Amino acid sequence: MHGLHPRHVGLRGAGALLASVALSGVLAASVGAQSAAPSGDMKLVFWNNGPDVEKGWQSVAAGFNTKYPDVTVKLVPVAGTNWGEYLAGTATLLAGGEKPDLMWVATEGLQFLVKNGLVSPLDDLMLRDQAELADYLSDTAAPLVDGFKVDGKQYMLPYSWNDMVIYYNTDRFTEAGLEPPAADWTRADFVAAAKKLTVDADGDGTPEKYGFAFGNDGLFVSAMPWIYANGGSLVSGDFCSPTADSPEVIEALQFLHDLIYVDKVTPAPVAGADLFGAFQNGTAAMMGAGRWPMQTFTKAGFDHLNIQTWPSNKIQQTEFGVDGFPIFKDGANPDAAWAFLKYMTTKEVQDQLLGSAELPNTNIPARRSTADALKGMAPANSGAFYGAVDNGGKSVPGPARFNEFESTFLRYAGLVYANEMTPADAMAAAQAELSTIVTCS
Repeated sequence: MHGLHPRHVGLRGAGALLASVALSGVLAASVGAQSAAPSGDMKLVFWNNGPDVEKGWQSVAAGFNTKYPDVTVKLVPVAGTNWGEYLAGTATLLAGGEKPDLMWVATEGLQFLVKNGLVSPLDDLMLRDQAELADYLSDTAAPLVDGFKVDGKQYMLPYSWNDMVIYYNTDRFTEAGLEPPAADWTRADFVAAAKKLTVDADGDGTPEKYGFAFGNDGLFVSAMPWIYANGGSLVSGDFCSPTADSPEVIEALQFLHDLIYVDKVTPAPVAGADLFGAFQNGTAAMMGAGRWPMQTFTKAGFDHLNIQTWPSNKIQQTEFGVDGFPIFKDGANPDAAWAFLKYMTTKEVQDQLLGSAELPNTNIPARRSTADALKGMAPANSGAFYGAVDNGGKSVPGPARFNEFESTFLRYAGLVYANEMTPADAMAAAQAELSTIVTCS
């Protein structure tokens, strides 16, 4: 139904737009003892980012109605090519008087919604219904749940998620005489493998086959996993200040620069490049992604692949992003909205997130017991998806002005990848710009 991979641009001006939206109501006070089943209309905003997306949400609504037949789910589609545009479109809806009860959104949008006072914390409701939620919370990795906390308050419950792992073409590894990478491999191991996998048969300095390829069309898939593995971040823990000019970030950018121009094991990323195609035909032996490529690869009948956790450098840590459903303060039906949130945590719904061997879903279920079933699906090492979070995963940074934050970093990272700026100079310039974007004032 959806994927978490494209995360970029589109929120400029949305903060000012949201400031004009009238806010009212307090969720915890408006939801009573819930002695009666919820009824009435409930509006759900969703990102309409593909031809079959609305059908997927209609199926979800139909399932919800089998349990709550007196609730009419009204789906409110919002178009957009990325998370930022989707959030900006939602802001336009709100400013125009639309009052949804909840929306589907990911990590990148949480601070934006909370800082603009649009959504309410769930803590009182979770305390009231703790017995009902106990199984779900014990079955879901703590980092996924904690990723939806702001100032110690819980604003969403994880529905599905993705993290960054390394995909490798098993044919290319066999061709190069390489053993599959181990779970504890390092950045040095990665580079050594990438060199053996790079082929420049005619010796003209431009390889016909590369050891690795990556993109720069979103923060999630660009430098961020390497920055985390290097012990760095782009923002402070409280999202109040940027840290783009830290030694850890600069060194991670230098590493990527050197993969392109010194080691020559990866091409410079190009907008719109067919990374999946290059991986399937062996032009790129390794790439970084979450679960989302498996739907493409399965449809193409391509199964000469496997995955491994992200290579460590200073620490073993990869990046993840989660999605869920925040409840709006001024929604008309908070009882139904809360019932929907709880429904989406059930084993019945979570199991549907697996998809099938013929058509796997693009995301990973939040429930560990459901995600365990991935071990019986392609790729063979699918346990690495959940294992990466258990072994030190960290949420993608999502400050309130996410689109400006992301687009600024990607612009300067792109200059590094194009060999037009040094990592130190690029990150110094990025830091200066980001200092006006990532603030708490």
